[in-house]
Amino acid sequence: MTASKDTPSPKRRKQSKVSPPPLKDSAKEAIAHFLDTLDGEPCSELYDMVLKQIEEPLLEAVLDYTQHNQSHAAAMLGLNRGTLRKKLRQHGLLNEPEPPKRRRSARTPKTPAKRKR
Repeated sequence: MTASKDTPSPKRRKQSKVSPPPLKDSAKEAIAHFLDTLDGEPCSELYDMVLKQIEEPLLEAVLDYTQHNQSHAAAMLGLNRGTLRKKLRQHGLLNEPEPPKRRRSARTPKTPAKRKR
């Protein structure tokens, strides 16, 4: 059985995929737009601001991609899972259950024992 002329070969299918523009192009465009909106006003700490603003959507996108599997997300990002959890907590993205409330004991508290001299 031969493949029809209309069916592309597996090699051709890979070549026909259109790759998205590099992320750096989108980032450069967004930063240039931000700088244009400053209209000559001074700006400080731009580096920290950009990193903070890009980190949250990056974490959200990777978590969505990995179906919220933190181990897989950490591996994709090249982070330790503990570091990922810390970053998720910083951005309010970590869905942690509330710790159970401690119940007070009905017993009276013990008094410290007196030492013999």
